Amino acid sequence: MKLLKLYSDNPDFKEIIFKPGLNIVAGLQLSSFAKDSYNGIGKSSSLSLLHLMFGGSFDDKSPSDVGFKSFLSSYGTMHLDFMVGSVPYIISKNFAESAYYLNNEKISKSAYPKKLRSLISACNTFDMNFKPLFNMFARRYLPGRNYYAGALTQQGQQPNDYYQMLYNLVLLGLDTSLITKNKKIAEDIRKLKNTEQVLNKQKVLINESDLLDLEEERDRLIEAKANFIIALNYDDLKHQADELTQEMAVYRNKIYTNEKDIRKRIMTLDASRDEAIDIAKITEIYKESEFHFPDKVAVRLKDAQDFHIRIQEARKDRLKDQISELRENNKYLQTKLANIEAMRDKILKDLDSKGALEEYNSIGERIRTLDADIAELTSYQTLLAKFEKDKAKLELDKATVKAESVKYLEEQKVKLKDVETKFRSFVKRFYTDHGGRLSVTNSKDAQYLYNIEPHIHKDGSQGVNEVKIFCYDLLLFSLNPNALGFLAHDSCIFSGMDPRQKATMFKVVLEAVNQSGLQYFVNMNKDTYEQILGNEGLDEDDECVLNNNERAQIIHGTVLELYDADPKHTLFGRTFG
Repeated sequence: MKLLKLYSDNPDFKEIIFKPGLNIVAGLQLSSFAKDSYNGIGKSSSLSLLHLMFGGSFDDKSPSDVGFKSFLSSYGTMHLDFMVGSVPYIISKNFAESAYYLNNEKISKSAYPKKLRSLISACNTFDMNFKPLFNMFARRYLPGRNYYAGALTQQGQQPNDYYQMLYNLVLLGLDTSLITKNKKIAEDIRKLKNTEQVLNKQKVLINESDLLDLEEERDRLIEAKANFIIALNYDDLKHQADELTQEMAVYRNKIYTNEKDIRKRIMTLDASRDEAIDIAKITEIYKESEFHFPDKVAVRLKDAQDFHIRIQEARKDRLKDQISELRENNKYLQTKLANIEAMRDKILKDLDSKGALEEYNSIGERIRTLDADIAELTSYQTLLAKFEKDKAKLELDKATVKAESVKYLEEQKVKLKDVETKFRSFVKRFYTDHGGRLSVTNSKDAQYLYNIEPHIHKDGSQGVNEVKIFCYDLLLFSLNPNALGFLAHDSCIFSGMDPRQKATMFKVVLEAVNQSGLQYFVNMNKDTYEQILGNEGLDEDDECVLNNNERAQIIHGTVLELYDADPKHTLFGRTFG
């Protein structure tokens, strides 16, 4: 992969036209107040933009990232031209939107990593997406992140991060199949421990005596079921009892109806009184009487009152007769009901004294319920046995993988020695008295199985640590020159370096550019830039002094000069933040 150009449709942006070899963005500050940050002149932003164009993300918890995202969202569309082999590509990104465009094809944010992975064969070779692969060869700088904390923190994570270590081991040329297997075993063990916690809670709820009581009841019912005899005439008796029960309901309804009629007639009788009525009412009664007996009744008006009294008496007598008749009928019905109840009770008593099919079935149902309860209570023992079996197998698998990893590392001694020798050759360019070491050893309990330890004497000091980072990054490039063919650093890599180390770094870079086809991108501030070009702080006979040709290459490789005296001379042509 070769970067070609970084530019924007915003005319204020200072485009960067990349060269095949060395590429320097120099911040030649003219004032004393500008800082190397997002709101400075844009040196670090140039490398950050490359990451963002390749799918890098903003940290919403970082104020500087939040400010940079807000600025870019209203700045315009950015473009990055690059080539993979002989195929040209253009990435376009408007940071106000989530989508990316690759050769004018709109690609969603979620599909973008897969699309980039399909372009770079090294992603499949190393089984990693493009973003982490790019991180391995292009260390950017972000405030509060760990990119330059150590040689192995290219992803900005803690040194013991699994995937960060995995990527380093892959690029050092180690087979990581055992590591992947070990991680799967570790995950299974973790899940098993969660299961163990659940089982321990279940054990507390289990009462062993309850379990024994249930088993005894089940055994007793099984024996009772085996000895159970069902009465042959049980169904007939039950049918008779059901019919009698229905007949009892009919009698009870009749008795209730009669009682209601009796109460109604008594109320009517109590409401009847002997009293005289006026002539108009007598006349009305007479007419009613004449209607019912038109041929027999001839009542004179003066006898109407007497006739009315006789009618009332006849009505009372009739009500009394009806009440008496209903009461007699109820006595008869109650006698019948009592007889039927006695017959029904006798049949029910017979049913209670003999085995029934329903009872037989209920025993079977109870046995099934007990079996379910017992199975639930004994599930702990079953699961515990399976847990112990699975745990033993996983521990055995883990031990097997551990033994295989020890054996594998032993088999790779020669190869790892060659890797260490290459690392030491880079270190010796900086320090003549020692070359450091690069050891790969078996880890005690880490999921990634192996520890990587690049070491330079006194690497606790910042300048030496930066040298170690540079040598290790160059080592990864030299081991994988065709992965991306690209390497990048932020200007912070120069912090703490003395003039000799800085000059040596560029000598080594230029050799890789000229001999290995490396495309190297770095940004630096005014002091470092001028120090390198002027060989400041170096003796004339020092072997790390840059010659005229090397200095010419550095000048030629300076693809962009930024100044802070006027905002229009910064990367974005304006200040922000």
